[in-house]
Amino acid sequence: MLLLISHKVFVGFAVWTVFSMLASLSAGLEVLLTLELIGLLMTIELTSGLLTRELRSRMEYFAYTGLLLFVIVVLRRVWLTLS
Repeated sequence: MLLLISHKVFVGFAVWTVFSMLASLSAGLEVLLTLELIGLLMTIELTSGLLTRELRSRMEYFAYTGLLLFVIVVLRRVWLTLS
């Protein structure tokens, strides 16, 4: 069975998601979000020359959304620490 590069990227990210879920079972949703963002950013960087422009722009959209959520998590943590 021949897999396209986009399929291989999806399978790799799915494996990372399972790993992230198992690693963050006791740590909470914030850790899961952070691990998923790390995996997505690594995937985008490692496959930047291999994927089509359309697929890369879709992945970047999710990365920007993840970065926004990460900023919210950090601000929440700072707020809880200061109060």
